Amino acid sequence: MNYNIIESGSKGNCIIVEDLLMLDCGCSYTKIKKYLKDVKLIFISHVHKDHLLPATVKLVAYNFPNIKFVCGSEYVVTRLVLDCNVSEKNIYVLKKDTWFDLGLLKVKMQELVHDTPNYLLKFEIKGKKGIYIVDTENVKGIKAKDYDLFLIESNYKEEILQNHIMNCENDDELFYLKRVPNTHLSYQQANSFLIQNMGRNSQFEYIHKSSYNFEEEK
Repeated sequence: MNYNIIESGSKGNCIIVEDLLMLDCGCSYTKIKKYLKDVKLIFISHVHKDHLLPATVKLVAYNFPNIKFVCGSEYVVTRLVLDCNVSEKNIYVLKKDTWFDLGLLKVKMQELVHDTPNYLLKFEIKGKKGIYIVDTENVKGIKAKDYDLFLIESNYKEEILQNHIMNCENDDELFYLKRVPNTHLSYQQANSFLIQNMGRNSQFEYIHKSSYNFEEEK
């Protein structure tokens, strides 16, 4: 399955799969403009600006009025309509845990654990299945056995994060660091999920790595 990571991380997130499906839209319009003529559907996981950047989505809606948006939360719909001028007729709010056939692709959402309503997306394009998981505390109850493509958050390494917390002297940074395990998936959690679900020919990509430098300890 072909995919193009336009941007991934705390500064912005956007991935395009098989030219048809855009996963989140949290980067600048100039970075995605050339791809939009082929994109049919944009999935918005949640409302944080690194996943839903209003200035960019507003330009998408204006210049490409036939592109559809899909999400799992009415809160996302409100932001798309009020902040981004997306027409309500172009927004699908899908029932979670159910596959929907949208023509060129099938999609299914499941709720994730974050500090705002957030969803993963399972998708099927040309007979191949993929999954997109980002910004979540855990992946309990999620299964994607033998999927063809795994795009999964690997935000931090648990032992490196704990070392940063123990040595942090800045209160604002310390608050953020302590929040991370409750809102993002670790390298260890991502690997465990991949081991349990990947097949012999599966592809995977670690995404949404931390903006903090969780390098290997010397």
